[in-house]
Amino acid sequence: MIEIVMTAKAMGIYTVVADRDTTSPAKRFADAAWDISTDKVDELYELCIAESVDGIFCGFEDFNIHIARKLCTMLGLPFYATEEQLLTVTNKHRFKDACRKYGVPVVEQYTFADAMRLCKYPYIVKPVDSYGSRGITVCSNERELTEAYERACSVSRTSAAIIERFIDSDHGIELFYTAVNGKLYLTVTADRYTAKNGRTTVPLPVAEVFPSVISDKIHYELDGTVRNMLTSMGIENGLVLIQALYFDDEFFVYEMAYRLTGEQHYRMVERQQGINLSKLMIKLSLGEDISEFDTELLTEKYFTKPSINYALLLNEGTIKEIKGLERVFKIDEVISYNLTHKESDIIAPSGDYSHMLIRINMVADTYAALCRAVSDVNSFVKVTSTCGEDMLTVRFVLPEKETL
Repeated sequence: MIEIVMTAKAMGIYTVVADRDTTSPAKRFADAAWDISTDKVDELYELCIAESVDGIFCGFEDFNIHIARKLCTMLGLPFYATEEQLLTVTNKHRFKDACRKYGVPVVEQYTFADAMRLCKYPYIVKPVDSYGSRGITVCSNERELTEAYERACSVSRTSAAIIERFIDSDHGIELFYTAVNGKLYLTVTADRYTAKNGRTTVPLPVAEVFPSVISDKIHYELDGTVRNMLTSMGIENGLVLIQALYFDDEFFVYEMAYRLTGEQHYRMVERQQGINLSKLMIKLSLGEDISEFDTELLTEKYFTKPSINYALLLNEGTIKEIKGLERVFKIDEVISYNLTHKESDIIAPSGDYSHMLIRINMVADTYAALCRAVSDVNSFVKVTSTCGEDMLTVRFVLPEKETL
């Protein structure tokens, strides 16, 4: 959120960060800070009234987006999404129902009883309302399924879980849409590569490569049905991410986000298409006109340079030393990064996004130059545990250009 705060301030906006954590990093950059949990909606409402707050922004996760919308409704402030839209997007049962209604392909789903009876292992079990891979487990037998289902329900805010066939593939695709005043633009596609941290943990993303090498197939086979679903949901403004598996020449959509996302694709969009999508979202939160943005540039034909969001994943342990990041930040192709850990941090065996050390956005003039930049990151960064072990789980290598 630091970048969002700085963008808002550069736009001349007085910024306040609310967080129960007194050391929340974004507070150091804001004009003011409130040490209050965001789930204290009534208290936030009173503070907003007292301080004449005229816009509320929530960026990168689903818990606070519901709170932000509710608070905006209480205050009579604008919000880009409706309650119904957010409930559909953030609840996996409801989202899959919407996909099936509009012909968007999805993975087979089972009740707990059917999964136990059919024994079509492996399954993947998820809380219906999780994000960041929290509470997700891959199961290969009855005991693991039972434990995974109980764990997913305990993590879920609604005590509910979803069970699906686990498609064991480390490749997927992503579609990034921008909605502006009722018109949808498929801004860019990406190939999503994952790596496993363990047999029962969900694969985590190590790289998102833009644009997808099967972009034409995505536009031809998937975009139409997804676009119809989003339009039918009444989505007028904002950023949409659709994630899908790609296996045996078929697409299986499994996730949607209606907000900014952690890989910060908008940084690459701004570099190539000249439009600052975080600024667009901030304007929406203030109810300001966004017709100033040249939205015709928000189509993939203007996203011409090969790009990557590269995530370095960590094994469990305590970080003793991180070396080489200063060299990474000097690589010409690096345009932004999000560092989430420091020396002395403890990495627990959670299997979720907390295993990410850093996510790095790179834009190159050629695919070969992008390959060299990724290779440089791999050779520069070293992370050592207090036990003297290498903590990096995988060093991603870009595939040949003609393959997924």
